[in-house]
Amino acid sequence: MIKIHFTYKHVDKPWGGANNFIRALREELSAKGCFEFTRLIDEDCDVLFMNQLGTGPGGDGEHVSLGQVKALLGKPSTARRRKLVVRAVNLNWHANPIGLRNLTVGWWRDRQVVALLNLADVAIFQSAYQREFFVQAGYCGGNDIVIHNGAAESFWVEQPAHKPLDGNLRFISSAVGTRTLKRYDLIARLSMVDGVEVSHLGNWPDGTDLGRVRLLGMQAREQMIAELSSSHYLLHPAVKDVCPNVVFEALCSGLPVVYHPGPGSSREIVGDCGIALDESDLAETVVQARRQLAALRTTVLTQRGRFTISNAAARYRTVFEQVANGKT
Repeated sequence: MIKIHFTYKHVDKPWGGANNFIRALREELSAKGCFEFTRLIDEDCDVLFMNQLGTGPGGDGEHVSLGQVKALLGKPSTARRRKLVVRAVNLNWHANPIGLRNLTVGWWRDRQVVALLNLADVAIFQSAYQREFFVQAGYCGGNDIVIHNGAAESFWVEQPAHKPLDGNLRFISSAVGTRTLKRYDLIARLSMVDGVEVSHLGNWPDGTDLGRVRLLGMQAREQMIAELSSSHYLLHPAVKDVCPNVVFEALCSGLPVVYHPGPGSSREIVGDCGIALDESDLAETVVQARRQLAALRTTVLTQRGRFTISNAAARYRTVFEQVANGKT
């Protein structure tokens, strides 16, 4: 039995990608029966697993200090020290517009995060794209691995029966955050193309043109799955995304993706299970999406097993077991 402490405390309601993934990962590891989860950060454990320095919505949004982490790990010469595994999330300079806060508080927090990853026994990156910008920011640790995220098993539809293409091409988009990098402007613009219907799950930023987008708001998982199943494509036009969970949820349910070609991780993750949009010619994007739908559905159904949380959790489990047993 491996004792592990998750510093990120999830909540059961929708709360963004990190919360959804950590919740699904913990559920998957719990089901295996070989991990014991400690409640307090200073309890004895084999592995200290951190989602960077944040404690999540269940931890009231607090942060663990780098000094506290160092104290918990003890000196490198200590025979029985906790092993540190850190899942990289993001950096302020990458995620936010340059401004006074980003150049001061944001800069300092980024320095702390990079130092944490350099301290880790194993650093886990969610995508090769993410690892690249962490290296640019000063990450130089010698032991890391790229593990893509995965969708909760509830998104696995045994026999997907998506809406036939007998009229308008239906897109579904989904986002909780309202940053401009989510490209709500492209969602609205695509909704204005002839022969298209676009629905949106989650939040929509105030003051942003809606076009003809149908807003669905925040929905429970069951309703999300129903909306995915009644659509032809997930529309994911966000840029600079590290590893968007909604892409995995859609692919796991059997839905192909229309994604932004970058910068970001979408092309790396989706591969041949979708198509890149052309923001200079969204009408042509719709033409290609309609033309390739049948072939893409077949491709997704043959590949969707790699987008599940069980696939991601198996790789996380290997990391935890190896580091706890001193094999890394």
